[in-house]
Amino acid sequence: MRIALIAATLLIPLSIAASLTGSVVDPVGFSIAKANVGLDSGTQKYQTRTDDAGVYQFANLPAGDYTLTILVPGFRDLTIKSVKLLESEQKRIPEVTLLIGMICGVGHRDSVRLLPPGDSFGRLMGSVAPPLPDVEVTLICRTFSACRSTKTDSNGQFSFDMLSAGVYGLNFHREGFYPEIAIGYSYWVNDGLESTYYPKVLERCLNGNCDPKLRPKPPVAICE
Repeated sequence: MRIALIAATLLIPLSIAASLTGSVVDPVGFSIAKANVGLDSGTQKYQTRTDDAGVYQFANLPAGDYTLTILVPGFRDLTIKSVKLLESEQKRIPEVTLLIGMICGVGHRDSVRLLPPGDSFGRLMGSVAPPLPDVEVTLICRTFSACRSTKTDSNGQFSFDMLSAGVYGLNFHREGFYPEIAIGYSYWVNDGLESTYYPKVLERCLNGNCDPKLRPKPPVAICE
C-alpha cells in the first residue's frame, strides 16, 4: 500500500504550465500576420510569430511576471508590461492595435499595461511638459466633438477611464501657453489595456500674447 501511495504521488505534477495568447491588428482593423512576438520573464525569453489571423500563442509557460514585446517592420514597437501568469492560467491578452511608425507629430505610446481582470473598457493616460497643473485636457471623440474633459494634477499628469476601444484626439489649454488643438485622431485605446502616452509639449506664449497667428513656426519634425 505504501509503495502504491508513493507511486500515485509521483504521478501528480508539481506544477501545471500556463499559456498566453492574443491578437494584433493595424489601425484599420486588419490582422497583422508574421509579427515577431517576444515574452521575457527576466530569466527566460520566448519567441513566436502571429499566424495569418494575427494571433500569437505561448504554451508551457511557468508562472511569473512577464514583459510582452511586439515588433513589426513599418509599425511602432509595442511593449506590454507586468503580464502576470498564475500556475495553470490560460490567459488571453486583449487585442492590441499597432501604430504606423512613420507618422510624426502625433500621439506616441510610452507603455501599455493590462488592466485588472473583468475591466472591459480601456484607459488613456498622459502628461504635459513642462509638468504643469490645471491644464485643461479635452477628449475628442468621433465627429470632432468634445466628449469629456479633465485637468492635469500637480505633476502634469491626466487620465481618462472607462473608454470604449477606438481612436481619440486631445486638446490642451492653459493660460499663458499656446493651445494645442487636435488635428486628427491619434490616441489609440484598446479594451482591457491602459495606454500611457509620451508628454505633450506645451509652448509658452511669446511676450504673453497667445494669438495663434503670432506663434513662431515649429521646426520640421524628423521621423525616427
